[in-house]
Amino acid sequence: MAGLSFEVCGSLAAISAQADGYQSVVAVDACGTFSLHKREAGLARLAILGVEVSDYATLMVEIMADNADPHANDVYAALDMPFATLMGQVAAGYGK
Repeated sequence: MAGLSFEVCGSLAAISAQADGYQSVVAVDACGTFSLHKREAGLARLAILGVEVSDYATLMVEIMADNADPHANDVYAALDMPFATLMGQVAAGYGK
């Protein structure tokens, strides 16, 4: 889940989905916020309610499920994940 505001849009949708029997995960960095205090309160509330919080890149990699996937390099590149460059260098032998 994600939303314009983490503590309202993202969190309430996740709480509602969890109440309906779904496993909810909120991508905290894919949501905005009105203040640091609101974000901290939202994180505490989700923790108490058992709603998982993660980040968008981790969730996308989990969805991919396997780094051996032929699309793995494209996924990492699209996510602009710095270690994707490192992994490419190691695979090419630059890490030796």
